[in-house]
Amino acid sequence: MINKLLSKNNSVLWIIALASIIVPFFLPNRYFQDIAVMTFLWAGLACSWNLYSGYCNRLSIGHAAYLGIGAYSSTLLYVNFGISPWIGMLAGGAISAVAALIIGGTTLRLKGTFFVLSTIAFAEILKVMTITSKDITKGALGVFIPYEPGFSNMIWASKIPYAFLTWIYMIIVLLICVKMERSKLGYSLIAVGENQEAAENLGVNSSRTMLIAFVMSAVLTSFGGTIYAQYIMFIEPTSVMSLMNSINFILLAITGGMGTAFGPMVGSFILTPISNLLRGYLSSVSGLHTFVLGLILIAILLFRPDGILPQLKLFFNGLIKKSKATKGV
Repeated sequence: MINKLLSKNNSVLWIIALASIIVPFFLPNRYFQDIAVMTFLWAGLACSWNLYSGYCNRLSIGHAAYLGIGAYSSTLLYVNFGISPWIGMLAGGAISAVAALIIGGTTLRLKGTFFVLSTIAFAEILKVMTITSKDITKGALGVFIPYEPGFSNMIWASKIPYAFLTWIYMIIVLLICVKMERSKLGYSLIAVGENQEAAENLGVNSSRTMLIAFVMSAVLTSFGGTIYAQYIMFIEPTSVMSLMNSINFILLAITGGMGTAFGPMVGSFILTPISNLLRGYLSSVSGLHTFVLGLILIAILLFRPDGILPQLKLFFNGLIKKSKATKGV
């Protein structure tokens, strides 16, 4: 299956994605391994967000809600009933699918600012409900996950197993994105994103197409929420469902290239390590790391408004052509 998905344009990107798993083994300490784990996780989450918003050109700024659903579903089932997070992950995915069907069915017909505001409203309402439902969610105090290492509990003492888990999550989401890109659903999504009215005139059922992609995106984001919760081992509404998490999905996708399977991965591979290293080494001056990161983002958006991935592909294609020409000589 993988071989069919490796096109000439994406082969180098697949090599980078698959080979990236060796990176955590060569990192000197747990701090840098933590950065690798978060890089893989955010790559998977950004790709999940991009699955709908990137191809449809409709910004969902409330996707942190599905991250929160996945995190709270698996955590509460594990803490209160001893149910394995692996099962809780599926439960969170099912709840996210239902929520996405309800929210998507009522809001996907909205366009532009109205759709954006509706996604923010859903995330904020869910966050407030989580804070006020103290008997179930512990409210703003959050929920601590007991440290009981074991595969069934999705908890390990070392960072390496988490790196494997988040890497597998990223690869699975990438495979889904690449497969979808070349399917009827993918072509329909791209058509809707380019011109919805023209796509409908050509026979595309835009509502059904967008709803399927929206639900898929929500479920995959929810799976990432479970992994995030088990890795951090503490969740609370304002951090898990924060607007900044939703914005981070967008920044990573835009930096790499929205509407492309590998764009969000490239964005995460660049921005997540930079963000964490700046936070670590510039923490002595309050807000300095955010300022520097902002300058980097502005530079990327000014010089590469379509993302880094298109330029990266041109660079790789140039190297391949040069290599073939050298061999021919």
